[in-house]
Amino acid sequence: MYVRYYAAEGEKREWRDADKEVYRKTDGLPYYKKGVYFYPSEPEEPVWLWMVGHERSDPAKLVEQRMWRSRWVLHVCVGGRGFYNGQPVGAGMAFISWPNLAHTMRPDPADPFEYYWMMLRGREVQPFVREFGFRSGELLFDCPYASEMVSLFHLILESDYARTDLPEFNRCMARLLLSYHRVNAQDMQVIHTPIGSYANYVDSAKTLLYDHNYALTVGQLAGLLGVTPKHLHRVFLKTVGESPKQYIQRKRLERGADLLQGGMPPTEVALMLRYADYTAFYRAFLQKFGVSPSEFIK
Repeated sequence: MYVRYYAAEGEKREWRDADKEVYRKTDGLPYYKKGVYFYPSEPEEPVWLWMVGHERSDPAKLVEQRMWRSRWVLHVCVGGRGFYNGQPVGAGMAFISWPNLAHTMRPDPADPFEYYWMMLRGREVQPFVREFGFRSGELLFDCPYASEMVSLFHLILESDYARTDLPEFNRCMARLLLSYHRVNAQDMQVIHTPIGSYANYVDSAKTLLYDHNYALTVGQLAGLLGVTPKHLHRVFLKTVGESPKQYIQRKRLERGADLLQGGMPPTEVALMLRYADYTAFYRAFLQKFGVSPSEFIK
């Protein structure tokens, strides 16, 4: 088994064999990806720790792919926020890319992810991770042991492998990293519903829209969730019974009615809900409720 180091800054990537100085060049940069990779020099082992890394994600990054059958990746989020399979993720949480399942990942452009990750490879990956309590229906969860895992990640990233029994080190580190999950499994709160459930994206979309006073376009909403507008349209029709555009328009005006009932002047409501001008808000409100905003208040 031998080691290679890897670093990426934007589109620029660099690899070096057994030389960790390559990824130290990225220290201090706002966005980067760096890691250490282990490669068996003997016939392929049933399971081995292939990759450990650290990433500060580019705000524009969007990952949509299907995981290889022989690979399994655990991400431990230590900063920023974003979405994984339509579910919100923040610091102190972990999420898994499970073999042979599609997934999407999108950082919040205003506060992108920072996370550590580990990837296992080999033909026995799935039974191996199940041994430690991981299940394909539990891909997103609170991670109270994140700080302990990060200490191990740093140990792996900073080790001098010139005098190390690499196969033994590799096996031990893989088991140690996963053991935190098994010890804490009973206290862990699983957040993710089964992958492929449309409810994931709809629930997250509703939360995002509420937080933004329903003033997002369909394109902006889909971008935050890491899906295409076409996919979001299909999900809403199947789950809610109306398109995301129809849902946004309806909820936006219902929010406006709530604000008017709370005593907010109509012009300020139009501004808060980000209508182009008061006239646009007036016409939309009149069409839905049959009265003008001023008459509604009376």
